[in-house]
Amino acid sequence: MPPEYDTEFEALDAILLGEQIYPRFQPIVHLHRRAIHGYEGLIRGPSDCALHSPARLFGAAVRHGRLQELDYLARRLVIRHYARLRLPGRLFINISPEVLMSPGYTSGLTQSYLQDHGLAPDRVVLEITETQPVTDYELIRAAVEHYREAGFAIAIDDLGAGYSGLKLWSEMAPDFVKIDRHFLSGIDSDRVKYQFVRSILEISHALGCQVIAEGVETAAEYAVVRRLGTGFAQGYHFARPSTAPPLAADPGWFRNAEDRRIQDRSGTAACLLKPMASVTIDATVEAAAAVFLQDPGAQSLAVLHEDAPVGVLLRTGFMNIYASRFGRDLYGRQSVRRFLDKGFLAFDLAMPLEVISKRLTGTPGVYVDEFVLTTEGRFRGRGTLLDLLQHITRRRIAAARHANPLTQLPGNVAILRHLDRLLRSGGPFAVAYCDLDHFKPFNDTYGYARGDRIIRLLADTLRRELNGARDFIGHIGGDDFVVFFQRPDWAACCQRILGEFARAATGEYSLEAQRRGCLSAADGGTSCSPLVSLSIGALEVPDPTNLDGDAVTEQVTAAKRAAKQIPGSALVHHRARPPAADARATLALPVGAAPPGIDASPQPGCDPGSEVNLRCRPGE
Repeated sequence: MPPEYDTEFEALDAILLGEQIYPRFQPIVHLHRRAIHGYEGLIRGPSDCALHSPARLFGAAVRHGRLQELDYLARRLVIRHYARLRLPGRLFINISPEVLMSPGYTSGLTQSYLQDHGLAPDRVVLEITETQPVTDYELIRAAVEHYREAGFAIAIDDLGAGYSGLKLWSEMAPDFVKIDRHFLSGIDSDRVKYQFVRSILEISHALGCQVIAEGVETAAEYAVVRRLGTGFAQGYHFARPSTAPPLAADPGWFRNAEDRRIQDRSGTAACLLKPMASVTIDATVEAAAAVFLQDPGAQSLAVLHEDAPVGVLLRTGFMNIYASRFGRDLYGRQSVRRFLDKGFLAFDLAMPLEVISKRLTGTPGVYVDEFVLTTEGRFRGRGTLLDLLQHITRRRIAAARHANPLTQLPGNVAILRHLDRLLRSGGPFAVAYCDLDHFKPFNDTYGYARGDRIIRLLADTLRRELNGARDFIGHIGGDDFVVFFQRPDWAACCQRILGEFARAATGEYSLEAQRRGCLSAADGGTSCSPLVSLSIGALEVPDPTNLDGDAVTEQVTAAKRAAKQIPGSALVHHRARPPAADARATLALPVGAAPPGIDASPQPGCDPGSEVNLRCRPGE
């Protein structure tokens, strides 16, 4: 506590009596439209007080039985400052379930605060934040319905961090869910978090709920949530909470290496684009019917507001009503809003076909024969389910034609095509050449079937450790594999692959070979071959300008040869150089002096003096 307060209670009491809490506003960004959708109102205590942070401030209020008082004060001041700043879009306000369930809860206060400043409830989203377990779901549901009937939208805050987030989600049927920042931090390099967020998105799309990714702090995290199809995001990457937040989105928020799109869009929604008729949201029913009559083949019609799709009109239902006995007279001059189907599906042109397919099959009760296509939220045209199925089928046939029959991984044709796309994209990437050491003695001793199992073991290890959305695995042939990375922690991932494969491969040997750490000669001689190990030669390509496929292939092969000169499993990392350069930039660091993000502390069986990123004997 500051010296003027002897206890936490005194500090809290002074803050509440003096209304010494200070609103901050952080933008919530609409990723498809690249615009600010609204602002979350956040609260801070006095800067020179131990209760400055919201966690400590609200924690103290809970401990001293004054949470309701603090909650009401926070709502009132956030609304007042939001109105004074004339911020655009919606206001997101935090409300604690404990307050809604408290016996002394006063209904209608939020509406009265809004009326005092001329704000409508439909501009406000109430975020339900769990800090204590919810005990009365009936009461919470009734309170939420009361607010929804008054025009408020509802959000669940910090999904995944509360006491019963999924149950609260199912009970409340919110308009938004905000995924807790824990699951967004480092999502570009954490496959568990990636899968969690993807699952939440699939559930939300099925339920017609919008998702906001909280805590997006880096360009890499932003790139992942955008590619996953998350509708909204919030975090330091865009702006920090401020008393004077930005009024419009900064184009710089959306610039990153992945925005330099790969030109070959055969695997994205761009290959499905067809023209689609549209009308504005203010068009009359008669005008929309005229469009359908002019184009007998049109099955749906996009309805736009400021060039963004807000719904569709489905020909069959719409024209049946219009063509009914009194339909034209009753509805002809009315707006199309009344007949709008808001359960339509829209996809960005850069959306992968596989993602679109999952959305279409995982969203019941939605018209899927046609869907809207956009660019950064702006209407571009339509795609059809039939075209989607045809493209996916052709791609799978082509992939199967060029896949390795043993592992079913893409072969040389697909590998070279992917490398060409990366070079033309202009963005940074890394390529790793993986090759087994001492494979022939294993194959000769245990037979070809066991040898194939070792190769499949490596393929499975690569699949488990890599993020399929950002990485590409190819099988060159035999025991040679290649991996293309587009994430910054690729070296740490290679290190995990080395360790995981070493543990798994050791189990393929007899107990005697495991005990000795080597494989006796098949002819009974005295020689002993080392156990199978993995060498990885990696090439970091921060800028592919002036590089071609031959140069990349040559340089990563040189890194692989260097790795194979080192006994045991090894990772050697080279930095790409222009073809004309003579000097090779090699990263050859002693264990303990690895690049940032790499744990290069001595491992069991490792030589601390080795000038490589990792050197281990499998099984030790």
